[in-house]
Amino acid sequence: MKVESTAGAIGENESSYTGGSFSSGQTIQLKATTAGTYYLHVLTVDNAGNKKETISNAVTVEKVLVADGSYNDDKGVNTPNIGEGMIPIKWNGSSWVETTVNDPDWYDYTAKKWANAKTSDGSMWVWIPRYAYSITSGYHSSSAGNIDVEFMKGLTNETSTGRKSFNNASGQGKWNIHPAFNYGQTVSGLWVAKFEASNSSGKIKVEPGVQSWRSITVNDIYTNCLNYNKTLNSHMMKNDEWGAVAYLSKSKYGKQNEEVWINNSSSYITGSAGNSASASGNTGTTTDYTSTQGVKASTTGTVYGVYDMSGGAWEYVAGYVNNGHGNLTNYGSSLVNGDAKTKNVYSKASSDSYENNYNANSSKYGDAVYETSTNGSGSTSWYGDYSYFPNTLSLIHI
Repeated sequence: MKVESTAGAIGENESSYTGGSFSSGQTIQLKATTAGTYYLHVLTVDNAGNKKETISNAVTVEKVLVADGSYNDDKGVNTPNIGEGMIPIKWNGSSWVETTVNDPDWYDYTAKKWANAKTSDGSMWVWIPRYAYSITSGYHSSSAGNIDVEFMKGLTNETSTGRKSFNNASGQGKWNIHPAFNYGQTVSGLWVAKFEASNSSGKIKVEPGVQSWRSITVNDIYTNCLNYNKTLNSHMMKNDEWGAVAYLSKSKYGKQNEEVWINNSSSYITGSAGNSASASGNTGTTTDYTSTQGVKASTTGTVYGVYDMSGGAWEYVAGYVNNGHGNLTNYGSSLVNGDAKTKNVYSKASSDSYENNYNANSSKYGDAVYETSTNGSGSTSWYGDYSYFPNTLSLIHI
């Protein structure tokens, strides 16, 4: 027996049949690793030694998409790792509909269609595949620069372009495997909340058009996020994870050269958008995140991206300066005492100030802090956005 991609006869030489042998009535299982059209060639030999070649009709093998975090050559990214209870969803032009993991139209990062999914409670999530990046201009500046991104192949240290050498250090032109893709071990990607979290009867929910959850301590944020879905390793977003979303948005796979528009809703309605990137409170605000204006507040400029990255409520992330201040334990004890993989810890300078702590952590990369700003306080980040580094007055990254 042999499987071939052509229908031409092989002949009656038994050594040409490299697929093994079997007896009459035996069930065999064939597996193809490459999509295409195949023909099964079977050489039958009777007891008298007579030989006959039989060729099957064409068998078409189609490549099936998976969703386990493995790298897909056709898509050029690590496939979304669909966890227990998660359902892939796609936009049909008017609403989100459920789909399957092998739907080729589910996502296409080259077309700025990031993979979306929902959990059983209806919360919406967006897949950020593991990648490497290089800040090609604007490093350590208040003027928005450019970021090149190459997606990684699975858990390997090779990008989709074949790049295998990395600097993994802060600096313009350096190539770094983004540090966010590590949760105690290397991971193939991240599922991030599509909108700011809201309070649904005391539980986290991620959905558009509702008030974001405010007036909550860091201690409770950290605990609630961990308890949201332990099976899926839910946790409070780390500072470098926020940076991973922001950097991907600044690449050719996101809005790239256009700033993400602000959510300027004074009522803190998730998914809202002002009528410009820096619109003041409630100026021309729309709550329709799928509208032509609404998608401007997405990281992709399409309905497939992450919203509320600019504006909305002030968001705490799991990152702090380890200065031993009492307020760390008073308001964020669960974070301070939490597992190392769930947080980013920054060093304290000899003098605990915005600027000194900022400079003491200049070697950090991927977190959209030193790399994309000029100092530790004021409107000194890309696009003139705020940059306040934690110190005794403000201990945890916002």
